[in-house]
Amino acid sequence: METIEVFSSKAEKYAKHRWDYAQAVQTILDMTQVSHQSCVADIGAGTGILTKHFIGKVKLVLAVEPNAEMRQMAIKALEPYPSCHIIDGRAEATTLSDHSVDLITVAQAIHWFEPRPTRAEFLRILKPGGWLALLRNYGTDHEAGEMLEKIFPKETDTSTLMKGRDTPISFYYGGDDYIKQTFAFTLQETWGEFIGALSTASYAPDEGSPLYADFESAARRVFDRFNTGGLVVSHVVTELCLGQIKEPRVLNSTENAR
Repeated sequence: METIEVFSSKAEKYAKHRWDYAQAVQTILDMTQVSHQSCVADIGAGTGILTKHFIGKVKLVLAVEPNAEMRQMAIKALEPYPSCHIIDGRAEATTLSDHSVDLITVAQAIHWFEPRPTRAEFLRILKPGGWLALLRNYGTDHEAGEMLEKIFPKETDTSTLMKGRDTPISFYYGGDDYIKQTFAFTLQETWGEFIGALSTASYAPDEGSPLYADFESAARRVFDRFNTGGLVVSHVVTELCLGQIKEPRVLNSTENAR
């Protein structure tokens, strides 16, 4: 399976059940000072979960997504907004113009990108002094987390497709000069919402898979262990990394001669 195709069968559930990043958006706006004259590019935008939060706050929002099914869900959600454009492109080749973007955002997708061409592409499309915001969500309930790790079949492991999984975040910024901030929130999920969110993981089997029944049964045991009155309360953190990308250092003639 190609990296781009991983979420093709999950787009509808992704749009409905993936956790949001709303808690971090105001901090991004405050720190970067993007305005109604600014352009934001959400790279690997998926179904537009993060993208939508910048509509109406900046002049132009560009949602760049290579997967056709995910992109169609984004179009469905965001097409009423003329300031938002959905673009068929990749992190390594966005199709955006040189130095046209004030802020790049990436939510939960950076590990899917090819690191070196992605960094080069980010530098190409960012304006001088432009910003990069990397976000991810993760649960903080230790016991539940350990149980959930065991419910996914080994046969559906997608880690080998994650081109940037071993690349430190500092690589994209060109150093450690970026801020890291976390935002805690809680979610109450019914069984449908709980299994729906789990099913959006790249390594979750789809409903038509022979592996799905065992996956669903294992997930149900976790839900039954932690639910109260038909709801599971999950404690979640949104992690935000935010900074300006440093240009590659160009050696002078003396340094080149060494």
